[in-house]
Amino acid sequence: MDGLNRIMKGVKEMMNELFDGVTEKDGVYRSMAEHLGVTDVSAVVEVALEGGVNEDIAYPILHFLVTVAGNIPEEYENKLTYSLNVLNNVIAVGEFPSFGNFCYYPALHQIYLNYRLPVSPGSPDGEIDNIRYYFGVLYEELDAFVDYIMFLCDNEGESPDLDAYLKYLKEIDDWNDIEARARNLSALFDDLKERMKEQPGDV
Repeated sequence: MDGLNRIMKGVKEMMNELFDGVTEKDGVYRSMAEHLGVTDVSAVVEVALEGGVNEDIAYPILHFLVTVAGNIPEEYENKLTYSLNVLNNVIAVGEFPSFGNFCYYPALHQIYLNYRLPVSPGSPDGEIDNIRYYFGVLYEELDAFVDYIMFLCDNEGESPDLDAYLKYLKEIDDWNDIEARARNLSALFDDLKERMKEQPGDV
């Protein structure tokens, strides 16, 4: 089995282990990540192998695309894209470094997480280790931020205070204690909604 086939076989096995099974269509692996965040969100996880950016360098790319929300009204777009950009800055340089970026896709009215990883066919075992690490971080990233994204979707794409949400994340003692997380998150979102009523703003 050549290196790329070994890598893709490893991806499929990991998706079967971590998510709710996996299907394949037109070279794209698709699965569901379930029970994310306090809001118990399910996300569509897709992985595809793409050509590299340079034909002379044999580094194909694994493209990870995770759809976390859909059916978003068009009128939310401006505020939503601004709020996602603020969130992406936190992911890029803030206290919660992660892989990829959250994006809004207008054509399908969806929010998705996008990440591309170059892989070396000559080092399949090392690449499989890297992908396994990414999948672990991906689940943590989704679990941390999916509730905030759901709040954006419920409030026309606008949130007045990402810092308050980040403070909530830092104060979580036990990520597996969903009841405690739910109580604290509910209080936070109630407070944010009240502040939004008091200080309505435009982006």
